[in-house]
Amino acid sequence: MSTEFENLVTRYARLMSSAARRVCAQKHLELVPDIEQEVRLALWKRLQSGKKIDHPASYIYKVALTTAWRLIRRAGPDPVPLDETTLPSPEVSVASGLTPTERARFIEQALLTLGPDESRAVRAHLAGFNHREIATLFGWSESVARHRVYRSMESLASTFAAGKGKGEETP
Repeated sequence: MSTEFENLVTRYARLMSSAARRVCAQKHLELVPDIEQEVRLALWKRLQSGKKIDHPASYIYKVALTTAWRLIRRAGPDPVPLDETTLPSPEVSVASGLTPTERARFIEQALLTLGPDESRAVRAHLAGFNHREIATLFGWSESVARHRVYRSMESLASTFAAGKGKGEETP
């Protein structure tokens, strides 16, 4: 297992570093070694658990991107201002009368009504990624990411409103 780990780290070291540098740019270059270490740790844990990595380049690249964004957020506020499409919609609070487990099930069912790209966009948005980060993560333009999040959130708001109506009618 350690040989497999060493081979993967050696083979994809440049990919890991370039993904981290791409996200960090000049402003956060000091975080690159930490990001690389976190990616190695995630890779080690994945291999330790016995889970197979079908596409190591994709896995390492995505782990590097998400780790970079997490560490940059921890380092300080995002200089990109939030716009109205990143703020939670008032309709989303419809499920507030549900328990956390019921709310999670309801949201998961609502996400299944979306297409795969829209679902990925909303999941990333709900995880705290902004439009620029979502675009980078999935290889979309920022306007495509913004559009998919906005339209999907509108669709979910409609689903939640319909779900609330049904919930109120049942005793």
